Formats: sequence, C-alpha cells, structure tokens
Amino acid sequence: MSTVKVGIENGRMYLNNTHFCLVEAGNGSDCILSGAYELSSQFSHSHGRVLPKADGAGWIGADAGCDIILGGVRGRTSVIPNPSFVDALLVKLEVAEGLGKYVLLEVK
Repeated sequence: MSTVKVGIENGRMYLNNTHFCLVEAGNGSDCILSGAYELSSQFSHSHGRVLPKADGAGWIGADAGCDIILGGVRGRTSVIPNPSFVDALLVKLEVAEGLGKYVLLEVK
C-alpha cells in the first residue's frame, strides 16, 4: 500500500513535500504535538460535518474547536482560519482513501 505524506513544520502544512497552507494549534493548545498520526476523513459530531482527523492529534479544520487550524494568511496574532483549505484537504484525503492509500501526518 502506498502512502500519501502530509507534513506540518514551522507553522506550515505540506502535501507530498509541496506547501499547502498555514497551520496553528487550536482548541486552546499552545502547540501541535510532534509525532506521526494516521490521517482520515471522519464525521465529527461536535462540529456537525466531515473533517480531517489525525488519530492522536485531533480534528483539523477552520473552527475554533478544532485541534489544528488551517488558513492562508497570518493575522496580527494568529492564522486566519479558512474553510477552503479544509475542503481541499478533505478532497485529497477522500481520493487517497478511495485508492486504498494510507495517509500519514507527520508533525515536526
């Protein structure tokens, strides 16, 4: 089974080593814990929609209650959440899952 690599390093998310968007810790956390996590699309009852889920790191989205926030620009104090990056990541995840690929999130 082949692997799709998603990485987070220095406040940026990369898909197969290509810059995708900006990220930051959400849900009241100061940082995203380093490690390797299985990434999949799942329905979040607390958010009421399908979101990317990093098993062990939490929900990825553009809502304040998500554990990892995605955005395209950095505001004065934080990344400005942008749902279009969440939707684009979901599309890539669902295509990979449909092809039977394993998706790995590596946070450095």
